[in-house]
Amino acid sequence: MPRITKLATAVVQANFHWTYVRLYTAEAGGLYGTGECFFAPGLPAILAELAPLLIGEEAHNIERLVEKLRRAASGAGSAGGIVWNAISGIEAALWDLKGKATGLPVWQLLGGKFMDRARVYLDCHADGALECLSPLLQETPAPWDKDTPPRHLSREDIIAGSAARARAMADLGYTALKFDLDLPGSTFDSPTGYTLSSADIDWMVALTHSIRAAVGDAVDIAMDAHWRYRASDILQVARQVEDCRLLWLEDPVPPDDLRALAYLRQHTTTPIGTGENLQLRQGFWPLIVGDLCDVLTPDLQKAGGLAEGRKIADMCAAANKPVAFHMIGSPLALLAAAHLAITLPNFMVCEFHAHDVPFFHELAAGGTADWFTHGWITPGAAPGFGMELDAGTGRRWRVPGTTWFDER
Repeated sequence: MPRITKLATAVVQANFHWTYVRLYTAEAGGLYGTGECFFAPGLPAILAELAPLLIGEEAHNIERLVEKLRRAASGAGSAGGIVWNAISGIEAALWDLKGKATGLPVWQLLGGKFMDRARVYLDCHADGALECLSPLLQETPAPWDKDTPPRHLSREDIIAGSAARARAMADLGYTALKFDLDLPGSTFDSPTGYTLSSADIDWMVALTHSIRAAVGDAVDIAMDAHWRYRASDILQVARQVEDCRLLWLEDPVPPDDLRALAYLRQHTTTPIGTGENLQLRQGFWPLIVGDLCDVLTPDLQKAGGLAEGRKIADMCAAANKPVAFHMIGSPLALLAAAHLAITLPNFMVCEFHAHDVPFFHELAAGGTADWFTHGWITPGAAPGFGMELDAGTGRRWRVPGTTWFDER
């Protein structure tokens, strides 16, 4: 079995910080595996702290190594927290490494296929403008367009722009789309939900109906409220868009407000989706056994990894609920999620957030033509995830002051 000899990281500035971890071995040919973490402040330092626990370990013992990291991080929050962003990326790198060592694709290691390809939904913005955010969700200049100031559209422009964007993306071939429902100018500065005025509710309802009218019934739509609102307010929106037959209304209330989720599900037929802020089976258990939502949306880059994601999906399947992966990462994270997705009988759809990142396809060495189409991801039979990151592209767009896996 290959033994781990080194851990290295890289961070690319895209719409978010795409944070990679690579595990090396002493095997002939320089065998290594690469995974991606959900962004977090100080994440490369956390990965470096965990590295000594992996050196010398047999790389194939993936779940044992995850447990070793969990126990070691118990003082930093082994039941949740950003340490799981790091561990989830390491776990993905271990799967990539094991696949390369055995000559098998990760989907085969995870149990084989239920389907050949994974459906994706496109996370859209009204005018195609893409926010570039720091690990603390602060707006920063896009490195590929530093001279253009951020655009702040009026409410009327957002409605019109969203409808046009939806039609354009449907014409490209996407069969599922998601738009932000939260009010323009909203901030994440309240631990509880915001109060909606009558005008706010009318705007949210009008936005949703304009998008549905633009694409007709052939395209599925989800709307994302980003955990911002109180149940009694957002319920008025949910009921007035029932005729739009959404895939789901995402994160309508703060993630810890379980009673609000129960209240919403009892009073609307609009499906409720949530879960991107949760980690491990224990985090999802209350939602499943309490029947508090319709669609579970774990993020594999921070929920605990691919094996943990499969266990979460299995719990959902036992409750007859689908999983729809939250995913705001790079080509590597998207393909890794698809490797798990095609092994699950209750997989619904996976998010794709980087349509407008200009170097998205360049970052996947050799491009994406063999596995990416608008609306679908098709993992191949190559070992591991079947993808290498393009070093030239990665070095060009890395976060200033960081290295590309120890290469300056």
